[in-house]
Amino acid sequence: MAVQPVATDLGLLLDDISEYAIVLCAQQNNRFRHHPSERMPRQVGLDGKRLQQVLLNLLSNAAKFTRGGVVTLSVTAKPEGEACALRFEVSDTGIGIDLNQGTDIFGAFRHIQAASGGTGLGLFIAQRIVTAMGGSLSVASRPGQGTTFSFVLSAPIIDASGSDWSVALQRETEPGGPSPEPVLPRNALPEDQALDELARLALDGRLTDIERWIERHAQEAAHAPFVALLHDLLERFDFAGVHGLALQGRSHSGSSMG
Repeated sequence: MAVQPVATDLGLLLDDISEYAIVLCAQQNNRFRHHPSERMPRQVGLDGKRLQQVLLNLLSNAAKFTRGGVVTLSVTAKPEGEACALRFEVSDTGIGIDLNQGTDIFGAFRHIQAASGGTGLGLFIAQRIVTAMGGSLSVASRPGQGTTFSFVLSAPIIDASGSDWSVALQRETEPGGPSPEPVLPRNALPEDQALDELARLALDGRLTDIERWIERHAQEAAHAPFVALLHDLLERFDFAGVHGLALQGRSHSGSSMG
């Protein structure tokens, strides 16, 4: 899990993540909330693609185990000299689990995902990336009351004078209506050959092969938005949706299916 910190527009990154989260939450009639700090540094030094990958994996997981509820992304920023402590929290009002049943908390969540037909790969990847970025992924959960995943990262502020902290706006979406279709940038999509393969697998309804396809592409940070949407469709056995997503990706490249 290579991490490459660069100057990152934090507000823009969180806006992009929120757009994908709205789509994920709409699948099961969930409301999405984005609660940032009142003021946030405009630019920080961190691996934005990896951070996006972590948050989308956690948001996808929260949306999947919540129905007609609320999924919240909270971000708080605290200045620490020329750096900033960023706390990220993804919470839901979903099924939750009893953490008293075992000490391997993340193993318990992966077991639940496996029992529902998933791989639990997204949570495993999120845990590894957070560790590689110098943080520690924590979880709190209660049966029937939901789950909260959280972690703290320290990142240098690009303009440490404090004059470049911007006002961040809270955001909340109501459930209902057709799910919006996000526009995925070309660099967020796998190669055309891989999309062709995915489309063929979806037409044949080959669940296990599609899961293996996801495993091959899930660790690529740039593909996180696409993989999150794909995983959500697969959890609902929506092979037509998987096929459509592959075709949508292909259309972005200006090519047609062969």
